[in-house]
Amino acid sequence: MVKIKNFPENSRITFLGSIFKDIKNREWNITVGLESNKYLDKDQKYTLNHARFSNMPLLARNRRFNQTKNFSSFNESLITIKIDDLQEWDVVTNKSNQYHFSHIVSDIHGKLTDIEIILPQIELARVLFFHNAYLSRGALDQGRLTREFDIIKEDHQTLINIPVLCNFPMSQFNNIGMRRLLAWILLDTEARTSFESISKNFLSEKLQTKFREFWNFNFVPPSLKDTEITLKVYFSAKQNKYYVNEILAISNLPSEINHTVIFCSPKFTVKNTQVSSGGSSRGSKTPRNEDPIIDNEKEANSDKPTVIIDSQKIIMSLASPFETQKAIIKRSGKKGKINNDDINILPEPHVGTGESSIFGEIGRGEFENCQDESDDLELFMKRFEAFQAMIEEFRSQHHIPSKVKFTISKLPAVNRSKLHLTDDGILRCIAEVQLEFQNKQFIILEIDTSDNRKSLSTLIIKVNNTEIWDQHFPKFKEDIIKRSLRWPTAKSLNNIGIPKGVNHPKNKFEIAISDKEFKDWKNRFIEVLKST
Repeated sequence: MVKIKNFPENSRITFLGSIFKDIKNREWNITVGLESNKYLDKDQKYTLNHARFSNMPLLARNRRFNQTKNFSSFNESLITIKIDDLQEWDVVTNKSNQYHFSHIVSDIHGKLTDIEIILPQIELARVLFFHNAYLSRGALDQGRLTREFDIIKEDHQTLINIPVLCNFPMSQFNNIGMRRLLAWILLDTEARTSFESISKNFLSEKLQTKFREFWNFNFVPPSLKDTEITLKVYFSAKQNKYYVNEILAISNLPSEINHTVIFCSPKFTVKNTQVSSGGSSRGSKTPRNEDPIIDNEKEANSDKPTVIIDSQKIIMSLASPFETQKAIIKRSGKKGKINNDDINILPEPHVGTGESSIFGEIGRGEFENCQDESDDLELFMKRFEAFQAMIEEFRSQHHIPSKVKFTISKLPAVNRSKLHLTDDGILRCIAEVQLEFQNKQFIILEIDTSDNRKSLSTLIIKVNNTEIWDQHFPKFKEDIIKRSLRWPTAKSLNNIGIPKGVNHPKNKFEIAISDKEFKDWKNRFIEVLKST
């Protein structure tokens, strides 16, 4: 449960107002209207408060904070619309001069048709860009992207060099969704122009009084053609309009990126020791008794570890997903030497999301609210080319029907283990083949070990019932991670099937069909099938 120190218990956001900063301070804040029984009388609808702008990943209308009890759901409707061209929508302002988009839309599922919706500009920017505190702060800092990311475009890939002094949280480069989002902001022309329009408008439009600077959020959106957006809306009978409280999901997001994007940093390292399901790793969630409290007043200390703050995820998917990777610097430590990365440090009870410094008093907090659900499994097929070729050779040689089932799925994240990711930050996948041979049903499994973390054999399981296997497969994948990238035991497959391993060729990822090693691998595979 997210807690913000200066918010009262059970407070609900009713609106977001101007962005402001006292002249003597460096941190920008946003005005927040809060409904709370603690402060309200019968004539008062809300009280004014504030939060740091770096907390924007959390701030959506109608969300509650510091909850001590449950509340009945607000009178909202859930609709999904398809965008024609958002840049053609009308721009309007409300009574407090906050900017909104207005348009006549219909729910694609037919719930509501030809309705006028009012979409706050800052809510759209939140779900497009403000997925962590860094991006929220950076949106107001003109030239931040150019200063902190060096882009080198090549024929079939783009390299993004990250200087040592870059403040983007290093742990979040392990998150494929965050990497893909950052690449989209940096490399997609419309996305970057839109993101940078925030700081451009900010610098040209902000006003200053004797003691304070302030600005009403205003930006140029990307066109978002053919994008589908899922919205929480409420109806105002007085205005005959539907007002958007929150965007829950964005799908089919257009992107001009059609190649691999590689992030490079001297800070990317990998330890020799494997991170088990009960171990720890830099940037992972630190065990704690309760969630930290976000402090809007105190400064975070740059020397303290970053704590990932649990926050509601925004579901995003690209129309054309692209691959992202990390360029890893491998290091080897002396045997028995204590590695500081392995030391658990309990987080501070309070954390800050603003810019940190060595003079800060509290721990650093960061959000990670991008949930990428792009249909990107096709990108991982190339890591199973040799395996796929071996299966195809076997199928052709033994006249196996072409209806062989070949699928790829992602290994799940389990506890704090990072073994569901390869060293280059890509989700580790497992290939599954279901086929019939000599009147017996077989499951053949292969795991992506292109980073050489483990040497895993090809696994063959003779099963009696493929439906029972399909039900068991999710748990099977979890067990692989729990066993530190080892196949589950034969005992765990009781009443499901009989497993046997087939050793790989040593250079599986460089092997050719004509190579002797490939033929030997295929022959070993056939022998195990026949003997099982």
